[in-house]
Amino acid sequence: MYLLIPIIAAGFCLGLLVVLIINGKRHIARRQFAIFLVFMALWAFFIFMMRSVDDLSDALLWEKFVFGAILSSSLFFYRFTMAFTGARPKKSIMYPLYILYFTVLGLIPTGLVVGGMQNMEGGKAPVIGPLFILYVVCAYAPIVRSLMLLISHFRRSRVIDDRIRDQYIIVGIAAMFIGATTDYVRALGVNMYPLGIMSNILFSVVATTAMLRYNLLEMKVVLRKGLTLSLTSVLVFGVFFSIIYILSLTFEEFFSPVSLTITIMAVFIAALVFQPVFSRLQQTVDRWFFRERYDYIQILKRFNQDTRGDLDLEQLSVSLVTAVANGMQSQGVYLLIPSAATGNYTTYTYAGQKSRGRLYFSSSSALVATMKQRESIIDNNDMETVPSLVSMTGNDRLVLENNNIELLVPLKNGENLAGMLFISNKLSREPYTNEERRLLQVVSAEVAVNIENAHLYENMKRKHSELQKAMDGVIHAVSQVVETRDPYTAGHQRRVAELARAIAKEMGLPEWQITGIFIAGLLHDVGKVAVPSEILSKPGKISQYEFSIIKNHSQIGYDILQKIDFPWPVTKAVIQHHERLDGSGYPAGISGDSLIIEARILGVADVVEAMSSHRPYRPALGLDAALEEVSRSSGVLYDPEVVDACLRLLKGNVPQFERIMSAAATSHDRALETVMK
Repeated sequence: MYLLIPIIAAGFCLGLLVVLIINGKRHIARRQFAIFLVFMALWAFFIFMMRSVDDLSDALLWEKFVFGAILSSSLFFYRFTMAFTGARPKKSIMYPLYILYFTVLGLIPTGLVVGGMQNMEGGKAPVIGPLFILYVVCAYAPIVRSLMLLISHFRRSRVIDDRIRDQYIIVGIAAMFIGATTDYVRALGVNMYPLGIMSNILFSVVATTAMLRYNLLEMKVVLRKGLTLSLTSVLVFGVFFSIIYILSLTFEEFFSPVSLTITIMAVFIAALVFQPVFSRLQQTVDRWFFRERYDYIQILKRFNQDTRGDLDLEQLSVSLVTAVANGMQSQGVYLLIPSAATGNYTTYTYAGQKSRGRLYFSSSSALVATMKQRESIIDNNDMETVPSLVSMTGNDRLVLENNNIELLVPLKNGENLAGMLFISNKLSREPYTNEERRLLQVVSAEVAVNIENAHLYENMKRKHSELQKAMDGVIHAVSQVVETRDPYTAGHQRRVAELARAIAKEMGLPEWQITGIFIAGLLHDVGKVAVPSEILSKPGKISQYEFSIIKNHSQIGYDILQKIDFPWPVTKAVIQHHERLDGSGYPAGISGDSLIIEARILGVADVVEAMSSHRPYRPALGLDAALEEVSRSSGVLYDPEVVDACLRLLKGNVPQFERIMSAAATSHDRALETVMK
């Protein structure tokens, strides 16, 4: 093993070099990494030569070559890391590094770095020279700098695959550090087995894996089948020969030697025994080989079951494109759905590397027409063979080419095209396999129903929101009509509405009921449109006749609003907001339980706001006077529960009152904001 390990290491490095030359032609860092592998192979070869000679002076010569190969490997690994991470060479770093490299390289033959060789437990070890520490610093410095570049690149990158590749190489560097340290510690006289060569094997394999990771992912299809077959063979042969052995012992007196009948029986029994564990074994192997995307593939297979009944289109679409992008290892995945207004298809959700922008296809385009007709997946090779796609516009073709779209998956529910899934090239640049296409076909057929239902629900919410905005605008417009006739009390209805809403919340009423109270507050004085403006804005005391006209505004407001089918008792609250608990109010003089809670809250809010505000015939009386009035009349004119809630909210809390009034003055929020809750 002492001589075999370096030969294995050299063979590994040369084998990886061949793989790199064949499969790494497109990689920007292939040249630097190839030189690095050459020096790693030389390192292993020189160690083999050092270990194979008996004379220590001859071993010293080869050890000096080893030190030179280590130094060169370190330098060219740094060059590889710069190319790998896209870092720009800095003269302030590269020039001193090269000077130090050639200086130390020239010192190695002198004996100042390694002065001799010695036999130790576990093999030969160098006798260090006076400049050995300088050599170690020079050998480690490029590796440490490489580690810093990789960590920085890992933190900056938002591409998952780049981050994983960085992790691979960082782990490899850690392994190499540990192995190299065991070699250097031996040089200091500590007896321990040298692990440098074995760590170099691991490091070279890990680094090459990171270089060709996408190719390796595609090779895993072959490797996992091969491993499954190997495990299957071991298990089958184990069971097979065990059965033969048992049967031969049992039937020895009848069959000697073992006959063809026993062999056939053994094969049949082995097949029966192995069949139940075959699928389990395949799943285990798949998880080993597809660890990064195995879970996403399983998510895709269960997608329809897991998302059944999900009407959140954004969440549903994000889950879909993320699972496809990771499960298929795609550069990007676009979900396009039709606009409710135009029917044109645009990007709704995207997952993958940086997108070039939103995709757009007219509902009348040749591509959309083809997708509506087809059930199967379209790939980029179909663009020149499918007759209906030949007539595609140049702009549509350019959109597909610029985004490297390889697969176009129709999401159809019956005859309706609910959406389109556009999938870019694989990260590996390899074509999608038939297995992957079949999985996408199954998922697309199942998910189309969910996408369409979620899209319909989203459109319904949008239309509801538009109607809500329109109704809210009408309510505010009607409310402001009164203010234009009575500029001295402008904002009164909004302030009453805000105060009534705050009191209702303090009482713990349901949100839906609070919304109705707020709307009733906005409209409670709408009947004043029938009151002459000279009466509304009269600066002095009004006459009994004028007051009788004003008192009609509750009934008039009711008459105006009664034909509107509110989902709350708005009209009833409007006509009752001047009624009082003891029956002394107007217009009907009703009392007690006949007064609805909405009217009781409006009555208190109306009085507090009116007394606290300026009027043409008097200055503002202030909040304290208003609260004193409702408190004194609690249980007589006003509902005690409403009064108590008002006092808890406002007594001794002028800032709270000012916040409520300020909200009424500045807010343009929607009166129906809780309808959708």
